[in-house]
Amino acid sequence: MRFTLLQQNDTHGCLELHNELFWETDGPVFKKVGGLARIRQYVKTLKNNTDNVLYFDGGDLFHGTLPLVDSQGNALIPILQKMDLDGFVPGNWDYAYGKQQLRQLTEKLGFPTLACNVVDNESQRNFFEPYMIKELNGIKIGIIGLTYPYVDITMPPDFSDGLSFTKGVEEVRESVEALDEQADVVVLLSHMGLPLDAKLVSLVDGIDIVLSGHSHDRVQKPIVQNDTYIVQAGSSSSFIGRLDVEFENDAITNLQYELIEVEEQLEEDKEVKELVNELLASYERERDTVVGETQTLLHRMTLEEAPMDKLITDSYLSSFHSDAAFSHGWRYGHPIAPGPITLYDLYTIIPTNPEIFTLEITGEELWSVLEHNLEQVYSSDPFEQKGGYVLRSSGLKMTYKPYNPKGSRIQTLQIAGGHLQPKKTYRISGAGKQSFKKYENKKQYQGVHAIDAIQTFLRKTGSFKMKSGIDVLSV
Repeated sequence: MRFTLLQQNDTHGCLELHNELFWETDGPVFKKVGGLARIRQYVKTLKNNTDNVLYFDGGDLFHGTLPLVDSQGNALIPILQKMDLDGFVPGNWDYAYGKQQLRQLTEKLGFPTLACNVVDNESQRNFFEPYMIKELNGIKIGIIGLTYPYVDITMPPDFSDGLSFTKGVEEVRESVEALDEQADVVVLLSHMGLPLDAKLVSLVDGIDIVLSGHSHDRVQKPIVQNDTYIVQAGSSSSFIGRLDVEFENDAITNLQYELIEVEEQLEEDKEVKELVNELLASYERERDTVVGETQTLLHRMTLEEAPMDKLITDSYLSSFHSDAAFSHGWRYGHPIAPGPITLYDLYTIIPTNPEIFTLEITGEELWSVLEHNLEQVYSSDPFEQKGGYVLRSSGLKMTYKPYNPKGSRIQTLQIAGGHLQPKKTYRISGAGKQSFKKYENKKQYQGVHAIDAIQTFLRKTGSFKMKSGIDVLSV
């Protein structure tokens, strides 16, 4: 018996063909890839010609580009209703519009939403169904959903209002036990991130396959942990993960995996293409409005500094007198080639368009914030890794040792033209409620939003070019 699992994750509103960055032996290479119409055609063709195919989305589906944020996810519903998906687990950004909006979105999908580790505080019941069973020619596949466990910790407060989250270890174990007599194969559809998924399956027996999401990893070969196969399929609708499984005598006997690039030459589904074009036509003004240019390839493919975020923090630093500027270490946002930057591009770079704040903070407090961020990125315990990359900055120089103990990673820290002084007060700038959450009551919001600041900065400079010097460096 053979069955196929298809996976997409972290599409983040990338609806159409776009630039994607690939690391080759001679350096970074751009390719045009992606688009939901190509994915739908691939899935539809496979399902029409092959028995026993299931197709899942691993989260961060409703947020990431202007049409989705502008409509609180609603603009995507007609497209998703055509995509032949069999199930979905929410990612951290899917909670961006609050629990009621997420509920309304998922009720319109036409396929199940699964998550065993999020509870509605009002009813004290699971907010979504914890698992489901799909039967394929006599083989029963149990699929457990595991949503991002730290929405209430890492995201703005309104994301998690009315909901409670857990790491899911006990909930997954209970779901596996419940499926023991009902399913032949157990699949975990997860938005935990690759390191956390690997730890979880080391603690919970009985999971055969993990379709992982959140960390945007391009897994080329399945990771095997505790007899569990773990895969993940990149991000930005640029890839499809395909897992072909042979099952005999109550066991997986063979497994083949392919990370498929959604290449430009792949055929597009006409229905989805028409829906995408119709949606994007509503944003013709933003797509045609050039706000500046970049001489630097804008991307977020690096852990420490990234040009896309340097544009943001340079803009903040230019807009308000401050010693340093910061931006969260987001992963989303497909690369933008050197050349013109449109208003639509800016909403791809920072779709939340947060309001800029300034904050008075001591050197000691700033050091503590940066150490905490490094712990969230590099913790030796995967369950203490809370997503994202190293905090992005301008006006600050830092060297650190990533695998030093918690609280002892920073080696040198310079700001305002000198070494950081613990008792000195510094003025920093940032934007939104996700950054420097601990100091929310001390922030001074300035009535200027990120995209306005970036446009002003580009008008001043004419074009953006990232300095060659490295400000944040692991040693």
